[in-house]
Amino acid sequence: MINKKRLINTFKQLVRIDSLSLHEGEVAALLKKEFGKLGIKLKEKGKVKGGEVGNLVGMLKGDGCSGPVIMLNAHIDTVSPGKGIKPLQKKGYLCTDGSTILAADNKAGVAAILELLRTLKRKKIVHPPLQIVFTVAEEIGLIGASVLPRRALKADLGLALDGGDINVIYNKAPTQINLTATIIGRAAHAGIHPEEGISAIRVASEAIAKMKLGRIDAETTANIGVIKGGKATNIIPEEVELKGEARSHNLAKLRRQIEQMKKTLILSCAKAGAKLKLSEKRMYSSFEIPPNSALISLATAAIKEVGIEPRIRQTGGGSDANIFNNLGLPTIIIGVGADGVHTTRERLNIKEFAKGTEIVLNMIKGAAAWTNSKKKR
Repeated sequence: MINKKRLINTFKQLVRIDSLSLHEGEVAALLKKEFGKLGIKLKEKGKVKGGEVGNLVGMLKGDGCSGPVIMLNAHIDTVSPGKGIKPLQKKGYLCTDGSTILAADNKAGVAAILELLRTLKRKKIVHPPLQIVFTVAEEIGLIGASVLPRRALKADLGLALDGGDINVIYNKAPTQINLTATIIGRAAHAGIHPEEGISAIRVASEAIAKMKLGRIDAETTANIGVIKGGKATNIIPEEVELKGEARSHNLAKLRRQIEQMKKTLILSCAKAGAKLKLSEKRMYSSFEIPPNSALISLATAAIKEVGIEPRIRQTGGGSDANIFNNLGLPTIIIGVGADGVHTTRERLNIKEFAKGTEIVLNMIKGAAAWTNSKKKR
C-alpha cells in the first residue's frame, strides 16, 4: 500500500542533509515544509542549549475514529562521520561508499513516518489521532527528549521507530549511569627526573586494567570510552580524564558495577599518591512494557499481518523511549530495516524498510479498528 519508490527518495533526500547533533536546523526546516503539505504544523517544543532548533511536535486529528492517540517518534540528529552523505543503492540495500555513515539511524524512521502519513491521506485510511514527535540531540544523551515538556505529549501509546530488525519489538531497556574521573598526578621531566613525577596516565591504566568492563552479565554492560591527558612525550603527565558508563536492567547490579569502577580508581590513586575527582550522572532510567499489554498486542498483530513472526526482546541501548516511558507514556521500539548503525558499514535493507513502514501503518489501522470495536461495546 505504501509507495516504496517515494519512501526511498524521501530517505535519500533526508540523508543528504547534514544534521549532526545540535545542528538539525536544515532538516527541521524541510520537515516543517513537508508536513505542512499534509496539514500538520510542526511546532518547536523544548530547546536544547547550543542547538539550532528544538524538538518538532505536531498533531493529526483522527479520521473516522477517536483515541487512543498514537505517538510516532524518531530523532533527526545523526552521529559522525555524518557530513556530505551520498546514498548509494546496491543489491537491495541503501549504503554509502564507506567514508560516512548512512544515517538510517534515524532518518529511516523519519522517512517511514512521512511516507505512512502521506499514504493515510492519499488512500483516505481510517486512523486514530496521531502525534508526531521528532527529537533533536538524541545521539548525545537523549537530550532533546529530556527537555520536552510533559504537557507537550498528548498521546496514549508511543512507537519509537529507532530499531533495526522489523520483526523485533523492544519492550525493555536499561538504566545508564555515566562516570567521569579526573586523576591528578605530578608533572616532571620524563628524561631528567622521571622519579619525581606521578604519571596520571599510568594510574588510569592500572585502574582500568582492574575494572570489570564489557559484558558483565545478561543484564549489565560497562565501558571506558574516552581518555584525555598528557602534553608531550618528555613530560610525566600530570592530569588525565576518563569517561565511562555502565548500563543495566537491574538497578542493584548497576550500582555494584559503578561502585566497582569507582573503587579501582580510588585504590589506584591512593597507591600512587595521586588525587582523584569523581562524578556520576544518570543519563536515563530503564523501562519495561509487559508482553501482554495492548500496545505489544497491537505490534505483534501488525507484524504477523506481513507474514513474519514477531519477537519481543530487551535492548542494551537507550533511546527516546526511555524518556517517554518515564514520563508516563508507554512506548515500544520497533525497527525499519537498518543495520551496522553508528559505523561506515551502515546499510538499510530496502525490502525490510518498505515492509517495516507497512507494519507501522498496520498498527495505526489496527488501533483504529480496536477503538471502533471498543466503542461498539
